[in-house]
Amino acid sequence: MNLDPSTVSTQPLDHLGLVSVVVQDLGLEDKVDSKLPLDAKMGVYVSMGKRVHAMILNGLGFVNTRLYMFSKFFENKPLSRLLGEGVLSEHLNDDAMGRCLDSIYEYGCTKFYAEIAASIAVEQKLFGNSVHHDTTTINVEGEYDQSDDSASQNMTG
Repeated sequence: MNLDPSTVSTQPLDHLGLVSVVVQDLGLEDKVDSKLPLDAKMGVYVSMGKRVHAMILNGLGFVNTRLYMFSKFFENKPLSRLLGEGVLSEHLNDDAMGRCLDSIYEYGCTKFYAEIAASIAVEQKLFGNSVHHDTTTINVEGEYDQSDDSASQNMTG
């Protein structure tokens, strides 16, 4: 088969292909979509699940840039392979990503993470038969009078 070199193009996939497959295998997009449904005024090009998926990919390769540069990261990436057909880099703009972050905040960041992480842990059988909780860490604040010998004797013995 002879290919015309002027019709061939390449796009870097790097490690993002592996990460994207893991996100897909875990069903992360569907889990996010069940927690953060789209609102018609949000610019319905890309689901919240795909936006979170894109944030994960972006976070592993373009971490020190501002949100308005988010879509630039994806301009030379094979988005149909990473995020699915029909997703364009301009769909992943700062407005779309900001709305997603706002939705996560409104849902509750800790609640959002915990619910999704727990469901994945159950599905992947990551929970064992026992749980270890470290109770040895003690936070102490304030100043203590070092001249009190009774306190030091209680500590040493």
